[in-house]
Amino acid sequence: MSKGKIIVAMSGGVDSAVTAGLLMEEGYEVIGVNLRTWEYEAPACDTTKKSCCSPEDIRDARDVGLSLKIPFYVVKMEKVFQEKVIDRFIDDYQHGKTPNPCVECNTFVKFGALFEKAKALGIDRIATGHYARIAQNGERYAIANGLDMGKNQAYYLYGLSQENLKNVIFPLGEMTKPEVREIARRMGLPVAEKAESQEICFIPENDYRKFLEKKNVEFTPGFFKLRDGRIIGKHKGRENFTIGQRKGLGIAWKNPLYVIAIEDDGSVILGEENETYTGAFSVIDYNYQGLAPLEEGESLECRVQVRYRHTPIRCKITRIGDDLVVNPIEDVRGVTPGQSAVFYPLDSDYLLLGGIIRKGSIEMQIRELEPAVALQN
Repeated sequence: MSKGKIIVAMSGGVDSAVTAGLLMEEGYEVIGVNLRTWEYEAPACDTTKKSCCSPEDIRDARDVGLSLKIPFYVVKMEKVFQEKVIDRFIDDYQHGKTPNPCVECNTFVKFGALFEKAKALGIDRIATGHYARIAQNGERYAIANGLDMGKNQAYYLYGLSQENLKNVIFPLGEMTKPEVREIARRMGLPVAEKAESQEICFIPENDYRKFLEKKNVEFTPGFFKLRDGRIIGKHKGRENFTIGQRKGLGIAWKNPLYVIAIEDDGSVILGEENETYTGAFSVIDYNYQGLAPLEEGESLECRVQVRYRHTPIRCKITRIGDDLVVNPIEDVRGVTPGQSAVFYPLDSDYLLLGGIIRKGSIEMQIRELEPAVALQN
């Protein structure tokens, strides 16, 4: 008996292809959908590059659909992708932040606009090729880490709602990448050996600076400064830098220097390695998953992950107004405004919640967080 209809987001890669094949074997009536998120003929997109910005991926996804004998559709998502992903990407760099477009795409496009289109068609369930799992903590659902930690993508999925989590399937959560490729070979899928792209989909050259220039972004020149305010050089645009950056600064110093802050006036603050470690910081625009919403002033000890390849460290979080104030208990470096912070229990691998690291000057952050730090201590 059929388990019902399910939409599989098919990117043209091996992961989503195997996802569709496995769900067919389980008895689902699979409908393949490729999300057209970018105007491929636009000058900013080099269609000869191998990335999911290429029409080749649509053809690959279509060929998988033909191989599996499932319905396949291309759905236009350019407008929502422009508004929720590209516009925010540009705005973040213009305001001294480092964006995380994959999070926005998952939250607002794959599990936002696509989910709403599925519901409008009377289809409740969707599936993707993410290496993640679904966990339950009481009545709450949450993303849990996938088995293959080298491919674990839970960090990018903290924006999913409870409704999303109840209705999404991740068939690859218990698998490794080599196992997935072997299944693709067994199924005779045409993308079994296809290489995967590590680039941002709308930046096929993997050079965000060129992309910003093509979008006519005016770079903000300014000074390189030390934390004590001393000016040690000039730069041509704060948009060229991100927190933790060491290479490409063009500054000669007795010890290696790193970017530790990017200010609104264009100043890029540099420091030595011991200055890259972060004290208290705050998170905004957070979404609760396995944790019920915290009350004002309520605290919790947990673990925080501040970038994709970062090993979560112990911390204490406190809700102060609209901010979630994070007090690291272990050393953490490279906390970057605009990037995501996700939180896990001390002894488990499911997401409690996640949000965006807030930007503010060093002095502003210290001043604004003093009451929260005092509360936690």
